Amino acid sequence: MALKKDVYKEFESVVGEENICDDPAIMPAYYSNKFAAVILPGNTAEVQAVVKLCNKHKLVFRPICTGWSGMFPPDIILMDLRRMNHIIEINEKNMYAVVEPYVISSQLQAELFKRGLNFCIKGAGTNCTAMLRGHGHMDQTTSGDDRNHLAIEWVTPEGDIVRSGALGSSDEWFCGDGPGPSIRSILTSAVPPGVTPGVFTKAAVKLYHWPGPSEFPIAGHSPKYVLSEIPANMMARYYSFPSVEKMWQAEIGLGEAEVCYELMGFNAAMVAANITTCNEEDEAMFNRLNKEVQGPGFFVIIAGNSPADFAYKKKVLEKIVEEAGGKSLKTLEDPELEGIIMCQCIRISASIRETFRPGGAFNSIPIMGQRDLTIKWAIGAGEAKKPLIEKGLIVDDGGAFFGWGVEQGHLGKTEIFCKYSPSNPTAKAAVETWQREQNRRAFEERYFASTMGPQDEIGPALCNYSQWWSKVVKALDPNGVSPEGGSLV
Repeated sequence: MALKKDVYKEFESVVGEENICDDPAIMPAYYSNKFAAVILPGNTAEVQAVVKLCNKHKLVFRPICTGWSGMFPPDIILMDLRRMNHIIEINEKNMYAVVEPYVISSQLQAELFKRGLNFCIKGAGTNCTAMLRGHGHMDQTTSGDDRNHLAIEWVTPEGDIVRSGALGSSDEWFCGDGPGPSIRSILTSAVPPGVTPGVFTKAAVKLYHWPGPSEFPIAGHSPKYVLSEIPANMMARYYSFPSVEKMWQAEIGLGEAEVCYELMGFNAAMVAANITTCNEEDEAMFNRLNKEVQGPGFFVIIAGNSPADFAYKKKVLEKIVEEAGGKSLKTLEDPELEGIIMCQCIRISASIRETFRPGGAFNSIPIMGQRDLTIKWAIGAGEAKKPLIEKGLIVDDGGAFFGWGVEQGHLGKTEIFCKYSPSNPTAKAAVETWQREQNRRAFEERYFASTMGPQDEIGPALCNYSQWWSKVVKALDPNGVSPEGGSLV
């Protein structure tokens, strides 16, 4: 549906002739040629004006920033935020940064390293927006963004500008919850569809101490970034254990000691993918690592503030691992490979290949919650995979699951995979059945409640959140101009 000329002119008057397009030869660069128009606002005022015009003409809009994913119905106004790419402020004293949507995580991290700071980069990678909500490799010491998002500037689906937390009462960005009422649960919605209607135009994110160098010594090219040298007072290792219980015992001890800068429960297949550049290398490295591992394991980085601090952390790490029967993978003690995986997991480019390993497609069940419960659930889900492996329907990828501790193990994330050939309908059906059964088991046994299941069952168990969320969205978006405004029930 093409915009009427007079409507097009209204939008053009907001953003300028060069920042709006409805050319069917250009729009396919944005996923589709069925959009009504693509518009590039340059600031909050322009975003607000565009949203109000969408309400006036009953046009659905969809904002994107780094553009990994999203819902793209036909005939929408696609709002590309790439012109909003500024780091507004880095407040070293109060340890927060304020960014616009198109500031990517690697851009912000590079500036923070110069100041001895870092932040929670999400597992999707450093090429994603620094405003992205989620969890990542450094959750052990930085927690996740349900804690790290501070004040937020938000243009509602009706075109009102809302400044949350301290920003709304004092023009300061230091707190997302006050003084005054908090709307954090609306702005950081985790329920389906997992996004808040409207547009985030600025956000403050919490910063943390960075004990490493002011400039990370990166060399090489994607997907094989290496370190020209291992930074002083830093070390990366992978430890495997005789059993999940032993691995968990070590995780608890390391969390209580607070010695790990990072702790990620990669399995051998994921490690192999992260330190190789092609499928042939990946398969050879996996076979090599699989001969060394004795069972499930995790990857750790320790980072000392001084030689003495590093020596202490290393000694505690090795003692806790030894008491749990853990063994270091000698292959990964090679300085080159150690540098590769350290670089991948601090700069968060480790997702480049790990989820696209050779051997076909994969289905997964990601869960967050109390770490001991997520592990107990994953043990059962892993056992349920074995018959599928024996029948040759899924690939034995060297580990039933992966996960990591959040806030030194107070919480945790676990994700369990089934890798299979998408051309095999029997395998596909078996994996989907496994996925449904394990989601249901988690819900029935109260390990966690997946919000992606049947709402008539899950909603009542979670205070009817889906009904409340639908009411909130309807109130925020009475004209239905945001695709996130659909009902959940």
